[in-house]
Amino acid sequence: MVRVLVCLVALFVATPSFARAMIETDHLRAELIPRNAATAPGEATDVAIRVRVADGWHTYWKNPGDVGEAPRATWTLPEGASADPLRFPAPERLPYPPFVNFGYKSAFTLMTRITVPADWRPGAPLRVPVQMDFLVCEEICIPESGVTLVEIATGATTTPDSQVAFTFVQAQWAMPEEAPAPLSYARDGDDLYLTVPFGQGAEAAFFPVTPGLIDNAAPQTATPAADGAGFTLKLMSGAGRLDGTMAGVLTTSEGAWQVAALGDPDPAPDPASDPVAAPPPAAPVAVSAPAPPPIGVAEAVLFAFLGGLILNLMPCVFPVLALKVFGLVRHADAPIKTRATIGAAYASGVLTMFAVLAGVLLALKAAGVGVGWGFQLQSPEFVAVMAAVVTLVALNLSGVFEVGTSLTRVGGGSGDGVLGAYGTGVLATIVATPCTAPFMAVAIGAALGASPTMALAVFAALGAGLAAPFVVLSLLPGLTKILPKPGAWMVRLKQALAFPLYATAAWLIWVLAQLTGPGPLLAALLALVLVATAAWVFGLSQGVTGARRKVALGLAVAIFAGALAVGRPVADAAPPQTVAVAGPAPVVPFTPAALAALEAEGRPVFLNATAAWCITCKVNEEAVFADEAFAALLADNDVTFMVADWTRRDNDVSALMDRFGRAGVPLYVFFSGRGEATVLPQILTFARLKNTFAGASRSLALTKAPQ
Repeated sequence: MVRVLVCLVALFVATPSFARAMIETDHLRAELIPRNAATAPGEATDVAIRVRVADGWHTYWKNPGDVGEAPRATWTLPEGASADPLRFPAPERLPYPPFVNFGYKSAFTLMTRITVPADWRPGAPLRVPVQMDFLVCEEICIPESGVTLVEIATGATTTPDSQVAFTFVQAQWAMPEEAPAPLSYARDGDDLYLTVPFGQGAEAAFFPVTPGLIDNAAPQTATPAADGAGFTLKLMSGAGRLDGTMAGVLTTSEGAWQVAALGDPDPAPDPASDPVAAPPPAAPVAVSAPAPPPIGVAEAVLFAFLGGLILNLMPCVFPVLALKVFGLVRHADAPIKTRATIGAAYASGVLTMFAVLAGVLLALKAAGVGVGWGFQLQSPEFVAVMAAVVTLVALNLSGVFEVGTSLTRVGGGSGDGVLGAYGTGVLATIVATPCTAPFMAVAIGAALGASPTMALAVFAALGAGLAAPFVVLSLLPGLTKILPKPGAWMVRLKQALAFPLYATAAWLIWVLAQLTGPGPLLAALLALVLVATAAWVFGLSQGVTGARRKVALGLAVAIFAGALAVGRPVADAAPPQTVAVAGPAPVVPFTPAALAALEAEGRPVFLNATAAWCITCKVNEEAVFADEAFAALLADNDVTFMVADWTRRDNDVSALMDRFGRAGVPLYVFFSGRGEATVLPQILTFARLKNTFAGASRSLALTKAPQ
């Protein structure tokens, strides 16, 4: 409705001459030009939308690639009129590592076609309001839009003047042509081979209409046909499923062609008998890892914010969601100002803790210590203290003791007020560190390798992403209508929400065992029991007064001191010499010398950088590595499984992560045996591993084939 009203206002204030309509924004200018000097009722005229983007900025094709949004035209048409979908000229690849987008960074012309209603009175101009929406990007992306009025003169159809005609000739030159011969494609694992029976393949690139069909960032390699008639373009399939058709635009140095929807793929090409379909042999290269792609401040901040958002869904943060949920329920009836204060306090706790983490990380990096995301969980003392803190929070939810009345007043009468929300934010950040969400690894790796200012900006964005969902929920005006009225059920909810935190404490004790071995485990458990006992005695002191209260408080302090003494062996424990991975596959422990030796021999290596406290790592281990099929896959492809254990601090493993621009685990790298290293996703699947190994084996066979 708003869009229609804007268009009507544009129509009301329009001036009489609209042969060429114009939209101007801060970074873009679009001119809309009808082709015909006049168009008869019932007939159609082409409309060119000539777009010029500001220097250094770009906008997008109909499939924007990995990130972006296609231009849109929204027409307000009278009854009987129609507008065709926009037609786009051939795009270009816009690399913004690790993404590759499709679009335009110079002037281009879109085209459409508008049909005049058959009952339109000849001589009366057809005025059509239109809203154009663009996403324009430089270091940042800005949605920009404008409304204008396209006037189409009506009457007997007459041709345009020479200047307008040349505009449409130029626009048509940029449109993809119909391919002079049919194309076909074949699939082999993750590899796609587009066979083009014409042209030379210089500067060849394929742009699919459907997002996700190919890995946009993967190289596209053209191999000339043996007889010189055409070439084969090697692509890599993406996250989307091929449904038996593939359509798009093919560009080369010779022009651009429209690729119609192709049918079911041919069988996988046989490289020994079909040199046209086979990819080019891989030339031997020096044994070295690729340098991580550069990433700008804007991309790093965006990745960090997205990673923080996704971190809310990771299993590390789930237990703390209990505290957030209970705080939300307790304040559902509070005024919006109170809820906003609670949300701000939680966000402040998150941002404060991220600032502390960033400062410590930068200081340790400057001192030459190999650290990264989750580094604090490499300290047995820190893990033991965290287990005690989480246990105390759970006991509080269970009703063993209550927060003091001086603290309850801070939050306006509830024990989970401002200070409680702030503490929950701190705790959420700490327990989030065992998990690495998508986007985070690249952002944190870039931040720690850049200036302190960029590092602080990235960690602040990460914290903002983690805090954003709770802050938004705390500000919802209809929250009281969604949640039940406060009552006795809230006590039961509070008690129930303690159990995820007990589970977190149990997990932290397990992590402690991985760090110290089984020796100090009994001491740690006894210390945890004493901490719980001290909390219980403290709870008893809250129900008495006078001398009995002082005695109970003194006893609680003495028991807590005893817990510290009993748990002392944890700090003195020596780290176990084990590899933090489970499964049937034989494991080679990582050392720089061992990896270099395998690379020099040309042996394929799958390297898993992991840690016992990394929940994402453990999920992948259970889903992929623990299966007998994984061991068989390694054996079938002659791949060595190497594990880099980062459970305890290890400068060699830290240097390995720095080599690939990462700041935490998991890190999965496949070394093909030919000097190529591929960083795999942090959320790993068996199918992705299988396709990666198979592609490398096939390329290796081609390299060794007799010439």
